[in-house]
Amino acid sequence: MSKTISYPSVDFPGPPRLSLDVPDDWETLTVPGVQVAVAQPRVEGRFRANVVVTVQRFGPEFSLEAARAGLEQRKAGLPELEELGTGEITIDEIAWIASEYGYTQPGRPTVVQAARYAVIDRAGVATDVVEIVGSCGAEHAEDEIELVRSVQDSVHLTID
Repeated sequence: MSKTISYPSVDFPGPPRLSLDVPDDWETLTVPGVQVAVAQPRVEGRFRANVVVTVQRFGPEFSLEAARAGLEQRKAGLPELEELGTGEITIDEIAWIASEYGYTQPGRPTVVQAARYAVIDRAGVATDVVEIVGSCGAEHAEDEIELVRSVQDSVHLTID
């Protein structure tokens, strides 16, 4: 005897659908393992501000605190990390962890990142973690970090 299972279904819900508002001149990018990637137009010799969105599936027990712990572990591995601030924000009635920091790799310009994580309960059968990471070069961060944040703030998730 056998049975048929399908995706998406009640047991295997599809990923959340999402939308972002980005500047008209930003380009879409195809990046393996990434659901959405957009960036400023390329300018020779300048770090391209960008926003990358990933969705990962975890078991139903995964929590916002587990996502926070993963973020802290990831940041701990960054060279010359400068913590700018971490807290929680709400967008579209969804709680997000928001963390901003800078880091410098040897021989490369300093990067400023704004990372946001939301943990979405999928009716007790799974948890989806939506990660939105925006990056810009430190030399232009004063102007570009606001642009990155505005793209992140425009996120709209639809959960079926």
